[in-house]
This record gives sequence, structure tokens and C-alpha cells, in this order.
Amino acid sequence: MDKQHRIDCHTHIVNRQIKDAYYQNAAGEYAVIMEFLPQFTREGMQDESWQLAAGDERLFLSPCIDIHKRIPPQLAEIEEKMLAKPECKVVGLKIFLTYQKGRADDEKMMCIYDFARKYGLSVTYHTGLPSLRLPTDNDMEGSRATYIRSVALAYPEVNFIAAHLDDPHFDECVQAMHGVPNMYSDFSGTFEPGASAMENVEETLSAYAHAIRQYPGAYRQILYGTDFCPPIALSAFGEYDETIRRIFAPDQFEDIYWNNPLRAFPRLAEILREKGTIK
Repeated sequence: MDKQHRIDCHTHIVNRQIKDAYYQNAAGEYAVIMEFLPQFTREGMQDESWQLAAGDERLFLSPCIDIHKRIPPQLAEIEEKMLAKPECKVVGLKIFLTYQKGRADDEKMMCIYDFARKYGLSVTYHTGLPSLRLPTDNDMEGSRATYIRSVALAYPEVNFIAAHLDDPHFDECVQAMHGVPNMYSDFSGTFEPGASAMENVEETLSAYAHAIRQYPGAYRQILYGTDFCPPIALSAFGEYDETIRRIFAPDQFEDIYWNNPLRAFPRLAEILREKGTIK
């Protein structure tokens, strides 16, 4: 796989220091920045996501929604920024379930999906176990992929990404995605030191493979993502390539790294099409 021919659908390249570290390893790659919640900000993690996305053609942005606060004013602010600064290349929205108590199908969330539909944005959720290094409500139940399936069915024009395969409910996550073509997942964030997935990596990779191989076409709904953010000990690269080689057939790599991300993030694909990068 050409190292430059890929889209990292899940990173936290939220400031210049993290960006420099990322591109020491991933020269030329496109990446989607998932903006952090304000309470995640600390030394080494000041959030400059909007400025970075505006200043680098390789970077795209998914602003976060704080579901502990009133949502409509946040959407209005994002809309204002998007229209005033299209160079920020907003392609999605990020919701930190688990970290913040709530369900994807809560009534208060519907305005987010209406907004996403209006602007062709994709919605990425944190699902499953949280980072060991960030404050969390630990609402594992609220982040279950089955609730995301409900809104994906209700909003077929919007793409939804249940990040992290709803760790550790891998089988259930893929089952929730089955038959719902606007629902995707990734296994970003796997290689966090001390995380349960790292206790037995072979067992974790086998569990991923078992979940994804439940259905022949499930690979078309899996995205390449690294969750890159060294301040919270997420700096793996090669491990994700090895995971992809272990789980997928060689003729599926192009989908995982490139085709699936373009389908999952239609606004990103539109921007690359406008630039002449893709047809």
C-alpha cells in the first residue's frame, strides 16, 4: 500500500506539536482531526484544531459537540465558523459518548443530525471503553452501537461512525452495522499502553477478525484510524498496518485505507474532488 494513499479517519492532531509528531511518521497522509472537549485540554493538549485544519491541506476537521451543554448554540457557532472560514474543511462532527452520559438516540441529539444532513457532514461517536488518561462519566451503556443503529436508520442521508468497534462489544457492533450502509466503525485507539486490549494483543486481533468476518461485506464499513495523540499515550502507526494485514485480504486494503473513508466522509471526498485529487 502506497503510504501516501490513505486517509486516517480518526486522529486527535489538536495542536502543532502533535501534528509535527504525526507527520514525522505519516508524510503526505490525509487525516481527520477530532476536536477535543474543553475538559480534555491540559499541558501538551491545547486545542488548535480549527487553525491547523485551515492551514494544512492534508487535514480535515470534525468539531466536537459537548452534550452536557445546550446543543443548538454550539451548532450555530460551528455553522458561523464553517461559513466564514471554509478553509477549515469541516467534514464531520464528534460526540464523546462514554465520556459524557447520553445515548445517540436521545431526543436532544436530533438537532445534531439535522445539522449534519444539511451540510453533508458525518457523525463520529466515541463508543466503548474510554482512555485511561481522560476524565470520563464512564457511560458504557449509553455508547452502545445499537443506539447508533437506530439513528442511522432514521437518518439514511447521514453517515455515522461508531469508533473503536464499541470496545469490548466487537461482535455486537458489527451486527448493529449489518444491513445499515451509512454506519461505519474503526479500531483506532487499540494500542494504548495499559488498556485491556493490550493485555493479550493476539486475542484482541482474533476478536476483531471474528467480529468483522461475521458478514462477507462487513469490511466495506471499516475505516483506517489511529487515534493519534501522544500526550495521552496514543502514538502507534505500524501496529495498525499490521492489524489490517492480519484481518483483511490484500484486495480489501484499498477499501480500508481509501475507498471506505471517502464513502464515510462525503464532504471530504467532495473537497478532494474539487481539488482534482480524485475524480
